[in-house]
Amino acid sequence: MSAAPRMPHPGRTSAERRALDRIGCGEPPACAQKTLRNLLDAGLIVDVGTETRRDAPGEYRIPAYAVPIPVHMAWCSAVAATDEEMAAFEAELEDLR
Repeated sequence: MSAAPRMPHPGRTSAERRALDRIGCGEPPACAQKTLRNLLDAGLIVDVGTETRRDAPGEYRIPAYAVPIPVHMAWCSAVAATDEEMAAFEAELEDLR
């Protein structure tokens, strides 16, 4: 019997997790404004201005976001954590609520 895969970013919605993963990998978030606002308010991402892109009709700008280094380091640590370490971390989060 295999264990269920551990979800990264405990305490976040699936849309927030997907957007945070995309931004952490340097991709556009591809999510609703509410999702972005939640991540910005939590300090998990920062607004870094705009990115200029070009297509056949011309240039256009899109908002750009980044993951702060401490958040990225915590994300990497969570991914590298053992199941026991992650369970302890999630228990600590529950105690904070």
